[in-house]
Parts: sequence; C-alpha cells; structure tokens
Amino acid sequence: MVGLALEKISVTHTCGDSALKCVDCDGQVCPKCFVQCAVGNRCKKCASRFTSHVLKTSPAVIIRLGLAMVALGVGYGFLARAVPEMPFGFYGYFIQFAIWFALGKGMHRVASYKQGPKVMATAIIGLLLGLALGPFRDIAIAAMSATSSTGEEAYSSYLNGQHLVNAAIMIVGVLWPFVRR
Repeated sequence: MVGLALEKISVTHTCGDSALKCVDCDGQVCPKCFVQCAVGNRCKKCASRFTSHVLKTSPAVIIRLGLAMVALGVGYGFLARAVPEMPFGFYGYFIQFAIWFALGKGMHRVASYKQGPKVMATAIIGLLLGLALGPFRDIAIAAMSATSSTGEEAYSSYLNGQHLVNAAIMIVGVLWPFVRR
C-alpha cells in the first residue's frame, strides 16, 4: 500500500521495455508518455518545441481579420434593417445558416486559414464590435427592452426577437469555420 502511494508521488517516469523511440532525440518513450505527431512519436520535451504553422499568426493577419469581421458586423446591421422577415419560414433558418457559413469560409480565407485562440478571439471580438457599432445596436436594444404589448407593438416586438434569432444564426454560421475540428 505504501509502495503504491510512493509510486504515484514519484516524479520520474521510466518507460521500461518500450520499443518506441522519439523521432528527434531517439529517446525511449512508452505509450503513456509519447506525443503523437504528424511525422511520428515524440517525447514530451521534443514535442513542446514545435508549434503548427496553422496556429502561428502574424499581426497583419489578425488586423486584417479584425477589420473584415467589424465590416461584416456593420454590414449585417444594414441587412437586418432592409430585410425585416426571413422568407421560407422554418427552412429559412437553414438557408440563412448556409449563407452565413459560406461568408464564414470567406472570413477564414481572409485569416489565411489560420486557427487557434488568437484567431478565434479576434473573429468573435471583431464581429461583436461590428454589431455594436452598426445599426444592429438599435435593433438589439429595442428587442431587449421590449415588454408585453398588444397590436402593432407586439408585432414590432416579435420582429425584434426574430432579429436576435437571426443574429445568433449569423454569429454561429460565420464563426463555425474557425472552430477546430
């Protein structure tokens, strides 16, 4: 019992009779401690030295993506005012998602197909900033401050709620290509 507890406390790890070797340093690794990479198995020390080129981003890419997302958010505000109701009923949500997903793929291309937390944060902040700076801000404020009413005000309240649903579909559709698979 004490030996088992000391074994768990032990910081060093021996790989025993493992035949696996690190592709960089030829050190012995076991299935518990190796890191599987595209070129083979590496020990944790060698694997920590490498970062995927997909995750490395330059400031120019971050700025370009941020500005494009702000422009998309502001543009959505004008579009939301021009098209008050989505046609095609329930199926319109799927059509809308497909359109925003295609625009999201374009935004991912603007970001040079980069991924990672910096790119995702830039995309989210840029899109929300664009929505807040553009005409969608007035729609969102009206939808959040709506109270129960009758007649024309109820229909206006319904439309404002629809705008929020459509905005949520837009946000998910545009950001979907940036999510790591």
